[in-house]
Amino acid sequence: MKSSGFKQKTLDEVKATQAAKLAKKKLAAPKLPKPRTKAVKVAKQANKKKSKTQAQLKKELDKVFSLYIRTTHSDDNGNNTCYTCNKPGTIKTMQCGHFVSRQYLATRWHLDNCRIQCAGCNLFGNGKPLDFEERLKKELGNDYVEEMKASRHQSLKLDRHWYTEQIEHYKKLLDTL
Repeated sequence: MKSSGFKQKTLDEVKATQAAKLAKKKLAAPKLPKPRTKAVKVAKQANKKKSKTQAQLKKELDKVFSLYIRTTHSDDNGNNTCYTCNKPGTIKTMQCGHFVSRQYLATRWHLDNCRIQCAGCNLFGNGKPLDFEERLKKELGNDYVEEMKASRHQSLKLDRHWYTEQIEHYKKLLDTL
């Protein structure tokens, strides 16, 4: 077997080394915190109140918009039915389903693109796009649905200001319901 060139220490040597390190730490002067001025405290508090990132705002808008859709398509008691399978549920148990996928920002927050769906249809059935489309065509008309499908390819450049405006808009609408 080839030698590595390192000498293996005995247990006594390892304990002695650890004891020496511990003694050095105890002898070292304790570090005292620097006295803070009021300006430093104010500056640190200002840094903590950073604005949200665009991804965080998008997530918050999704949450508020979903609640708005589920609330508007429910009765006064919060009861509703799935748009694609007619399964009964409540605002808390149902989800906001999208006809045109959420990946397309042009239609992601479009009121006519979203309806209430149960988790079975929305998650496990991938939104049941054929049933969704059939029912939307009966409700909104064939031409409108085809126009919505075509509009998904519009490219949008959304900024944080737009997201915050939309969040406030849907929060106000929820307060009036």
